[in-house]
Amino acid sequence: MKILYNLYTNKGKVRQNNEDGILAMDELYLEENFDSYKEAIIETNQFLFVVSDGMGGHSKGEVATKIVLETIREKKAKLYENIEDVLQESKKRLNDYIKNHSDSYGLGCAIAGLTIQNENAKIFNVGDCRVYKYVGSKLIRMSKDHSVVEELLSDGLIQESEVRNHPKRSVLTSAIMGDDSEEIPKITVKEIEEVFTDDVFLICSDGLWDELEDEEIKASLRSEKPSEALIQTLNQKPLKDNVSFIYLKILF
Repeated sequence: MKILYNLYTNKGKVRQNNEDGILAMDELYLEENFDSYKEAIIETNQFLFVVSDGMGGHSKGEVATKIVLETIREKKAKLYENIEDVLQESKKRLNDYIKNHSDSYGLGCAIAGLTIQNENAKIFNVGDCRVYKYVGSKLIRMSKDHSVVEELLSDGLIQESEVRNHPKRSVLTSAIMGDDSEEIPKITVKEIEEVFTDDVFLICSDGLWDELEDEEIKASLRSEKPSEALIQTLNQKPLKDNVSFIYLKILF
């Protein structure tokens, strides 16, 4: 299988540092500040792409991102069959870290990823990083946010139009954190039985989807250079948060 992928990560216009990170195959991108996107084409039968959004304040969020993404990379051979186990191992390592760094208690991250084995794929996420599939001019959210507003929306207590400006829109109900708990509260894993030529996936931190409306994302993905269009659209926004994305296109 052959895949075209683009990577972009930036600290945004307000934050002083970038707590986001990207794992693309074996390559880690941590505390980076890209001016433009990086592009590559790879042909193999196993793929792994993950975006992490660190939390915990200066020097803590990026540490959590690094530990979690390094764990996933180290355990990538068993990831497809044991996503939950690998993510729980990353939490254990965060817990071990805070035992020697008590000032970092509560550091953590949200993540979203896509792993492909032969022609089968699995999408996974914790927190509010997202995976979208774009096919036939439709933008389909494949991941499930672990957040207060997502629960309110699922329960019919608020409308989709209320999500973006809700006072609790940033409150998560699950994340990979270093604290007193032993397990990640919620992990979402979704299996895709088969991927097809020209399937497009977008993995991103909330710094992207919180800034862009779905129609703006779709318009960018329809363009001749989707990643360039996404960046141009993002640059017109306040960008109060770090922003990262991976654009994937199945070429076969």
